[in-house]
Order: sequence, then C-alpha cells, then structure tokens
Amino acid sequence: MNIRDNNAVSPVVGVMMMLVVTIIIAAVVSAFGSGMADSQSEALQAKIGATFSVSGGMTITHDGGDAIPLDDLVLITSNGNGFGPNAEKVTTQKIDLTLITDKDGNQVFSTNSVGGKSSFNPGDTLYITPYNCTCSLLQYSVSAPLFDDIHGSKCGAPWDWENNPTTYEGTNCDALWMLCFRNPDNVGKVFTFKASDRNGNIISKCDVKITS
Repeated sequence: MNIRDNNAVSPVVGVMMMLVVTIIIAAVVSAFGSGMADSQSEALQAKIGATFSVSGGMTITHDGGDAIPLDDLVLITSNGNGFGPNAEKVTTQKIDLTLITDKDGNQVFSTNSVGGKSSFNPGDTLYITPYNCTCSLLQYSVSAPLFDDIHGSKCGAPWDWENNPTTYEGTNCDALWMLCFRNPDNVGKVFTFKASDRNGNIISKCDVKITS
C-alpha cells in the first residue's frame, strides 16, 4: 500500500505562487516606468549663440540642434565677474521677449505669429535693436531702482535714457550704471547668456563679450 506525503507540497506551491506574483509585479512596474519615460519629453538640445555691441545691439543665433518652440523659450542674462564680485547674483534676469525682432524689425514674440513663425530653427537669427538694448529695457532689474518712472531719475540729475542711452548724467547711481551693458566703459567685459525652456531646463549657455 502506497502512502503519499502531501506535507511537502504546500510549501512548494506557496514558493511558486510567490515567484509568480513577484514576476507579475515586476512586469507591471516595468511597464508603468516605461510608459512614464515615454510620456516625458526629453530636454531640447541646441547651440544658441549671441553677440552684443554698444552701437549695434544684440543678435541671438541658432547654430544647430533642435528647433525650439517660441512659446517655450526663455532667455536669461547675468553679468560676469568683470562687473564686480558676485555681480551674477544681483543681475540675473529674463529678457523681455517683446524686445526681440526678426531681420525686418517685426516683433517675433507676440500674440499673433509673425509670418507663421512658431519656432526658433537652426540657421535663424533673432535681433534686439540698439535702443531695445538700453539698460532700462534689456536690464530692467538693474535699472528699475534708478527711476521714479521711465522719464524721471532718482540719480540726482536728469538721465536721458531715451535720447542718450549710452551717456550717464547722474551723480548717485554710478554703481548701477557700471552694470549696464550699453555703458561704453564696459566694452571688453563679458556677460553670460542662457537659453532654457519654461521648465527650467538649460538648452544652451555661452559667454558674450561686449564690443563697441
């Protein structure tokens, strides 16, 4: 008479079930993670360059890489060490995109797309006119403490930014004037230019030397 011992069966079955459950959970987690990765867009990669001239204004060039949607582009400047210790910390700011034009002087960033343009593509160049590079416009966070309003100065003397944007006539704001890119005394100094997306991902970064 054969007698079967079933006592060892239950532990084996239990271990097998645990293995199956573990495999199923791992598969579900893997599939979920893969789906999350696919749903997240990768950060754009592009080489963005810039030049700055006191007399000629600023150019921003797309020198290769991904096309960047204009509504996702953020441009940032900050003064380099040549402007003084820790200048970057007090001068980092976003460029007002309404200052930027195409080669024909049409505003690029506006509620209505100019010429159907919706992205900054390889080979494209954007422009900021010399007047729009005036400290009170391009570097608003630097120049804001200087004015009661756009025509009124807090610097002890009339400061005619509108007609003489590269001439300083005040007496009490010398330190602020020395941070302005259009100050002719800053020719040869360098500021940092960064392009990023609206999520804060840096697309490109370069140093820009101020020329006359």
